[in-house]
Amino acid sequence: MRFTCLSLLLLICITPLLAAPPRSLDDRLTIELFAEQPQIVTPTGIDVAADGRVWAIECNTHFPPEGYMGNPTDRVLILQDTNGDGRADEPKVFAEGFTHAMSIAVRPVWMDVIRLESDDVDATKNPEPHTQVFLATRREILLLEDIDGDDVCDRQTRLAWLETEGNYPHNGLAGFAFDANGWMYFGFGENLGADYTLRCRSTDDNAESGDTAPLKGGGEGGNMYRMWPDGTHLLHWATGFWNPHASCVDAFGRLFTVDNDPDSRPPCRLLHIIEGGDYGFRFRNGRKGLHPFTSWNGEIPGTLPMVAGTGEAPSGILAYEHGAFPEEYLGNLLVTSWGDHRIDRFRLQPKGASFESIAEPVIVGDEDFRPVGIALAPDGSLYCTDWVMRDYKVHGHGRVWRIRAKDAKQEKNEEKSDRELLESPSLLVRRMAAERFRRNHHVGWELLDKGKYSERARYEIASTAGRHMRIDGEGDPQLEASARRETIEKFGQLVVNISVQQIADGNPSRFSNSASLEDDYDRLTGLLTPNLLASPEKIPPHVVDVWKFTLPIADPFVDATFTGNTYFRPAAPQVDDDFRNAAQHQLEGTSAEVSERIILLSTLLGRRAEPPRLDILEVSLTARSPIVRRLAVQWVAEERLTQFRPQVEAVLKSDDMTSDLFLATLAALEMLDGKAPQDFDKTPPGKYVLPLLADSTTSAAVKRQALRLIDPADPALTAELLEPMLRSDDQQLRLEVLRTLAGSTLPEAAKWLSEAAVQHDKDRAIERMTAITGLASHANSDLAKKTLVSLIAIDLRERGSVIRSLRELVGKDEDVKRKIFDINGIGSGPPELWIEIEAQIALLPGGTELNGKKTGFPVPARPASDEAWFGIINKDGETASAFEGEQVFFHPNGPGCFKCHTVDGRGGRIGPDLTHIGGSFTRDKLVESILQPSKEVSPQFTTWNMATHDGRTLTGMLVHENEGSTTLGNDKGELTTIQTVDIEARTPVKTSVMPEKLEDRMTIREFQDLIEFLANLK
Repeated sequence: MRFTCLSLLLLICITPLLAAPPRSLDDRLTIELFAEQPQIVTPTGIDVAADGRVWAIECNTHFPPEGYMGNPTDRVLILQDTNGDGRADEPKVFAEGFTHAMSIAVRPVWMDVIRLESDDVDATKNPEPHTQVFLATRREILLLEDIDGDDVCDRQTRLAWLETEGNYPHNGLAGFAFDANGWMYFGFGENLGADYTLRCRSTDDNAESGDTAPLKGGGEGGNMYRMWPDGTHLLHWATGFWNPHASCVDAFGRLFTVDNDPDSRPPCRLLHIIEGGDYGFRFRNGRKGLHPFTSWNGEIPGTLPMVAGTGEAPSGILAYEHGAFPEEYLGNLLVTSWGDHRIDRFRLQPKGASFESIAEPVIVGDEDFRPVGIALAPDGSLYCTDWVMRDYKVHGHGRVWRIRAKDAKQEKNEEKSDRELLESPSLLVRRMAAERFRRNHHVGWELLDKGKYSERARYEIASTAGRHMRIDGEGDPQLEASARRETIEKFGQLVVNISVQQIADGNPSRFSNSASLEDDYDRLTGLLTPNLLASPEKIPPHVVDVWKFTLPIADPFVDATFTGNTYFRPAAPQVDDDFRNAAQHQLEGTSAEVSERIILLSTLLGRRAEPPRLDILEVSLTARSPIVRRLAVQWVAEERLTQFRPQVEAVLKSDDMTSDLFLATLAALEMLDGKAPQDFDKTPPGKYVLPLLADSTTSAAVKRQALRLIDPADPALTAELLEPMLRSDDQQLRLEVLRTLAGSTLPEAAKWLSEAAVQHDKDRAIERMTAITGLASHANSDLAKKTLVSLIAIDLRERGSVIRSLRELVGKDEDVKRKIFDINGIGSGPPELWIEIEAQIALLPGGTELNGKKTGFPVPARPASDEAWFGIINKDGETASAFEGEQVFFHPNGPGCFKCHTVDGRGGRIGPDLTHIGGSFTRDKLVESILQPSKEVSPQFTTWNMATHDGRTLTGMLVHENEGSTTLGNDKGELTTIQTVDIEARTPVKTSVMPEKLEDRMTIREFQDLIEFLANLK
């Protein structure tokens, strides 16, 4: 027995060592082991210094198990290969004694040495440090310094620190990134909602605002911050995260981060970060992420969407800026996925003022490849840490891998001039060359002329100049202002979205002329460089002009820039007259086309104003736009403005109601009544709306919305509850009941639908058609089948719809098929009706054989190419019917759109909500999305292949991932739930879960009607 137990223990200990190593899916790259236990165990953060040495964190405090034999604290190790065998020598311990250490960064060589002066650290009494290293633990940002060059830390300085009761190891401070101006960015996780205070070395507890005030919060979700690397000027930068664990700045100053997902709101996110950005998540609203006031992909105005969905538990990110890898990798983002044991590549594609992308696996491994941190070495290779095992508890295993190009091209820079080095693919080489050029040639503005040098080279010149304008700000202010003005004029020619905030960070000059912007794209992306345009003290007139120019541009990053960026907030009073005029127009019923957008932006600005603009809130609560009212009720609820409760109640009773507004209003009333918001997403909507349905005083408009939110098969929707509404005087309410009956399991459903389908009151034609559509879901019942068959011969105008409702039954019931075929050709009527009937029959089994033989109206040839399908769409919709298109959308026989998509609260939750699709998609774009569903896939709706340990492969879109289970939605609208622990590997698929060839399931007229219906959803 003892031998058996020892053997089993030995097997457990060596299992990770026997696993297959990770591999590269790009045969031009290779991945090699650089270090492993016992050299390093359970590593987290990593960086590579300019001398090529690897710095890594060994974590020993992340849930150590009982009897853990490792080091009692976290350590910073230096790993180096001195003999050229590709493996690290014995590591050196640079520092230890830390708890929950997550991220590390060696001070970049282009950054000025950090000189600290305080009571604890006197720079005048200490020599210049040999090495400076930043370390993020859960609670602190530390500067570690080696004074004497012996690779041992001699001095530790706390730059920023948390005061909180939160103590979960990896949802605190983490993730360093540095921009070209020298600013440091870092993240802070959701802290499980605990209150906190964040301070830095320059914090003044008496300050109430500005970059010296302590930052306090709790429950809002994760945040990102910016400060100088010496621990001063700490600013809140962005919010709305779950856990922004790692960040990077690319070659053009754009900040990106990776964010883990809430319990039930996959996927994890790759995000483009801008100042003041709100990325939607609110921990206080529940950790599942399903509350109406929580946004995950920019669903709520004022919040920002993701660039892409990532693999599970993204933990590291970098922007690849080197020439060693194949050329197409330049500028790509590389992200580690701890949960999916792989490293993904993201190629950024412009989308408005931001980007979109899709995960492309580059490095993949088995269950025991758990990459965490990732760093770029000076030679262009990558290093990543590997936690190895799935256990959250530290376990004594760990690895560091090196990823390199098999045929890496090394630059020969020794004989190149600084001008030539500015065109290097290596960011480090470019930045150092720009610094030397500045010192030797002052500024060199001619390099900014478009066409002479690449965008990357011009950015480095401008960045270096801006950095030293701040540092060397004691010179001639007139010369400095002139230099800045010249920079702006040159830089305005760039056609890339680059942020050179450092140009105006010192003591900004005020400019009377805007930058020269060549086209709309320049002006749009230029909004993300606000510090170029203005100072925080005063907004010049041209900034207001830019505001007015961009007002019609419905881009979330444009909105967030003006409402969240500190340099634009002073513009609000100057455009306030526009807001007031627009509000007056709205109340008077004029200028409706522009007022919605203006009032929406004013609502966003008004809430951020100091003090908040309650006069704007009052206008917004009565706005005609449901979107504006939705923002207003959220404002009232989250700020607990109970004095506005009557207005919120009035919103609930308003006629112009959407399902989104309805749900948001219910949530607002719950919060105003003192109920915890996290309880809202734990309960099905039926709990909140059933009392409204049962209340005889509830308006028909509210009952309509309530019905849309409840699963039609909910047992609470009894016959006694539905029948009074079915007999209502309100036609729209009757229609909602009929739509509910289509999915109901009540015995009375087929009966009531049949009654509605056979009544011939002209005023109830819409109800009759809705009932015919609903009967398709009950076609297997004798009553529904009998009713539909009886309708074939009654009304030629409705015959095509009846045949569509019998389409699935025809293949199983020869009697029904015979009756349809026999009745075809009987009677007379307009040719277009007979053509549509023939087209419906052509979609039945054996139907193409008839093709006009009885009627004399053969079906026209179907479009043979995508271009031909585009050609049949009447751009103004004159010959198509939105109502008929609605029947196609919600019909079970046909494209089955409703199985995956929601419109006004009805439908599936697998694909995107299409309630307002007509406001953002042209008819051509709608046609393209049906004909080519995989051409553009939003990151939130990426399709995944899931390989399980028992050999199954499941394909679908992530719908939920919570409490140990993962739910996928497939192309039929079906949901499959598996245990997350059973997933061996998950891989993103470039094809959409939306089926191909949906047009083959429709007649030409149905296709036209469907497009018309979608185009009118605004």
